[in-house]
Amino acid sequence: MMLAQLSFIHIILHILCVIFAFWVLGALNVDGWFKKYDTGRIRLFFILMAILLGSALSNFIMDFFRLVQEAALMF
Repeated sequence: MMLAQLSFIHIILHILCVIFAFWVLGALNVDGWFKKYDTGRIRLFFILMAILLGSALSNFIMDFFRLVQEAALMF
């Protein structure tokens, strides 16, 4: 695959994984972690955690994809 195609796939995968992580984080009950009526910090926490988890998941998937391609060249 060409480098431009892999870059485009990686960007799309990052976006999808961040959205997925944000959806998963919505199940957490973090109200007890913050002061009452501190919705700004709670939203920021969810956004930052979604970006961190989503990019980690995306990097894991892309690394796994590359390793499978490299392993196929061994045989």
